[in-house]
Amino acid sequence: METDTSQPAPSLSFSAVGVPDRKRLSALRDYLSDMMRTEVEALNPDAPFEYAASLRIVPGASWGSAVSSAVATTRTASLVKDGCDDLMLVMPQSRMTVVAPGKDDLVIQPGDAVLLSKAREMQVILHERGTCWASSVSHRDIARLVPQIGSAPILAIRNDVPMLPLLARYGNLLENDPLIGSAVQGMAARHLQEMMALAIGGSADFQEEAAQTTLASVRLKALEADVFANLGDTNLSLEWIAARQNVSPRHLQRLLARKGTSFSDLVRRARVSRARAMLESPHNAGRSILSIALECGFPEASALNRAFRQEYGLTPGEVRWRR
Repeated sequence: METDTSQPAPSLSFSAVGVPDRKRLSALRDYLSDMMRTEVEALNPDAPFEYAASLRIVPGASWGSAVSSAVATTRTASLVKDGCDDLMLVMPQSRMTVVAPGKDDLVIQPGDAVLLSKAREMQVILHERGTCWASSVSHRDIARLVPQIGSAPILAIRNDVPMLPLLARYGNLLENDPLIGSAVQGMAARHLQEMMALAIGGSADFQEEAAQTTLASVRLKALEADVFANLGDTNLSLEWIAARQNVSPRHLQRLLARKGTSFSDLVRRARVSRARAMLESPHNAGRSILSIALECGFPEASALNRAFRQEYGLTPGEVRWRR
């Protein structure tokens, strides 16, 4: 039987909104027991409990984010017997403490991250309402990249590790990416595995190799996302995006050159692509070409006209007429 490779990555979600207050904690316990194999307890049982989560799953990795009231989740000794030894990298936006038998309590501040093994008995305490992003991969995949990692690690990763901001940005991009097809999903899983390994601390050879492959691809994806999110800014610059990514403009220029393009070409094509989509949309039938040009970052209609002719061999008016 052939596998359908045209489907988006599966997405699961859970929300306590609409669930009666008296049933919210019970519903969350059922959800986390099935999906995360953990027990849960509210830290303030007298207050209304809030929880909402989304999860994406591809072969080799899963990831997602959750907004929760103060809560303690526990991977008990009996639950550990399920044999799962996946590793989770958790990035909380509020203070978190990890408690494990035989270990000192580990306090994780906002901006830090923590690597947790599902093979270990532990309790994770989120002290205040907050958002967490997490990625989960198999221990085997990380051990292949970081051979010195233990069988059931608990490791704090502080916010001065350069990989964390890029990993957080990439995680946010993946949240909204349909990831259609097995090849795209496999690439996302590999990127997450390698970025987690880099955050932990891989060998020098691995870091050098990943810089030319995974990191280059992820930085380009982040660059393109910044461009598309800021097309209306006529002052959009490579220097501004490089500062956001904490790299030099020259580094991004080299990545774009390797792809056979430049920053100015990338911005121009993104702007004409958005302008064409707007011109072809019935919702914009009453808008002038000038207003669409300005919204897409062109200083005037004639600039959009020139870019359209260069890209499509048509004028904006001809595209609208053909629609």
